[in-house]
Amino acid sequence: MAAFLISLSYFLSRVLGLVRDRLLASNFGVSAQADAYTAAFRIPDLLFTLLVSGAFAVSFIPVFIGYLEKKQQQEAWAVANSILNILLLVVGGACIVAFIFASPLVSILTPGFDTYRHDLTVNITRIMLVTPIFFVISSVFGAIQQSFNRFLIYAFSSIFYNVGIITGILFFSKLFDSNPIYGVAVGVVFGTALQAVLQFIGVFGVGYKYKFLFQFHNKGVVKIIRLMIPRSLDLAIDQVNWIVQTAIASNLASGSLSSYYYANNLKNVPVVLFGAAMSTAFFPSLVRVARAKDRSKFSRAIVKDLSLLMFLVIPSAFIAFVMRGYIVRILFGFSNQVTADTLGWLAGSIIAQSLFFMVARFFYALEDTKTPLFVSLGTIAFNIAISIPLSKMYGVSGLGLALSISGFLELFILLGLLQVKLGSFGLKSIIKSATRITIASLAMSSVMYIMVRYWFPLYKTDVGFLQLAPEFTLISIVGLLVYFLSAKILRVYEVSIVTRIVKRSISKVTHRG
Repeated sequence: MAAFLISLSYFLSRVLGLVRDRLLASNFGVSAQADAYTAAFRIPDLLFTLLVSGAFAVSFIPVFIGYLEKKQQQEAWAVANSILNILLLVVGGACIVAFIFASPLVSILTPGFDTYRHDLTVNITRIMLVTPIFFVISSVFGAIQQSFNRFLIYAFSSIFYNVGIITGILFFSKLFDSNPIYGVAVGVVFGTALQAVLQFIGVFGVGYKYKFLFQFHNKGVVKIIRLMIPRSLDLAIDQVNWIVQTAIASNLASGSLSSYYYANNLKNVPVVLFGAAMSTAFFPSLVRVARAKDRSKFSRAIVKDLSLLMFLVIPSAFIAFVMRGYIVRILFGFSNQVTADTLGWLAGSIIAQSLFFMVARFFYALEDTKTPLFVSLGTIAFNIAISIPLSKMYGVSGLGLALSISGFLELFILLGLLQVKLGSFGLKSIIKSATRITIASLAMSSVMYIMVRYWFPLYKTDVGFLQLAPEFTLISIVGLLVYFLSAKILRVYEVSIVTRIVKRSISKVTHRG
């Protein structure tokens, strides 16, 4: 149920995200204002990622659950309030410093920007520097709800982030005649504030009461911070990767950064819908299995979770690659080949990033946040090293290829270290499952390619949802049927799981009818 709720909320959020990007593309396209807007996220995102982000949940939940299992709820609330206040103090101070030094920081991040795009990026950055504070509130209250296995409000609050940005595009942007992109930035702030308010409401259902506490020496607080540091550095490395790619893209043709932004957001749909949703939903149960010290049960959970995730993300990556032209034209309403090619090269990272989310959480469940950090440190230099020559060869599309290559390297290393840590945990079963799923995905994509190449080719004038959606839907349905049948012939176990879920859903609908 948790995985379903989170997946559903992420799906709705992604749908709104696509609506958001369609509106953004329609109003700003691949322009200087869109480049500035994209670049302006780097500093606020870096601050939040370095100080909180995903590092908080994976560090907080095991400690907080420990107090709950010992029936020490008062101590648990003291830890939660102390952590909340400490993070607000630290993040708030960092945002003030970043606001003051925004101009030189933007110069470092986007060395290729002209004066207009630089100044625009600085102003947008300063508007959005309040968002890390709202994200801190959302992260703490969201982690509390997850610890109590309350996922409804936690999951659906993320939808309001995109609601805020859409409001900014449609309404707030009209308040700024010369640079309407400022209104979109205000919408970002509005969306994060809405998200924080909803998460605040959610924690009252579990008995939370706010207190102004700063227990720096509390054992629980110290342990959470100790666990957060490696994970925060790990996520900060990802942001460093983004910063480097932003700097490289700023030296390419105008609009390159916008193309990468649009393509990356499309890539993130299956990553968030499957990788992030499933790893988030399964994490509390993984923590409990790990605390029980039953390694055989933990190993079975690893094989089951990874295999199910692969069954969903591997075909998603093949669809993104084959149908990249259709996807960009349908969702954004323009036939920008650079954006489509970038999405194609990013398709590999759909698999790598989604699986990395899950594998990293196996380590976090064992209270090991250092190993994923060291792996990321080892691969970030490799990614930077190949990004530069690949961008010169293929333009901004080369950045997508570099991300996919380095992502797989990072994943394979982490899986190898998990084998060292746990011994035999079913890696051969995972490889066998991945092979079968990949073969089924190849069969699917071959059929889809033939349909696109010979039956439904794209022409320069073919754009828009109404014109292309019927063809895309038909191609996708045929492709997915081929995938499902191929997987069944290859005896992919996850086919039976999906079949049972579908039959159960149909039975419920029929029974209600």
